[in-house]
Amino acid sequence: MTNYVILLIQLVIKPPVNMHGLFIEKYLLEDRPLSWNLARHICSHGQNGKLAVVTDKPEVLLPAVRKQWLKLLRQVQNERAGALNPTRVDMLTQQILWMQGLSFTYKLSDDLLEADVTFATADDFVRTPPICRRVYVTYSFEREKLHMLTAWMPRSSSVVIYE
Repeated sequence: MTNYVILLIQLVIKPPVNMHGLFIEKYLLEDRPLSWNLARHICSHGQNGKLAVVTDKPEVLLPAVRKQWLKLLRQVQNERAGALNPTRVDMLTQQILWMQGLSFTYKLSDDLLEADVTFATADDFVRTPPICRRVYVTYSFEREKLHMLTAWMPRSSSVVIYE
């Protein structure tokens, strides 16, 4: 039954236009800032390799997301300090180690993403397409650019669009 539910969800979030076999998730920003939403989404989806964040102002968004990330890290550390179940303590310890080791940057290299989370503009990512499992889109730009910057992503990767 679980497989059926997952398949149903995949069919629901599949885009109307084929984007190289990618899954599209769309979120509306309501009462929380974009940085809060990004940090929580990255944390909740765990260790899936490198991530790209497409933003019009990478040098502004990165520090805001990093600040939210550190707040999340502190919450997990507090939860671990109060946990009594050894299995839960081990799981939270692993999550803390992953969160502490995650690297953020808004500087692109010429060919590959070097940091775990890279912030850049759509034009930057068109010049150096991200090869990653998830791309976050935080502003509107031409659909053709979206297709070009996601062209190197593996099938079944996710594109998360914040509107």
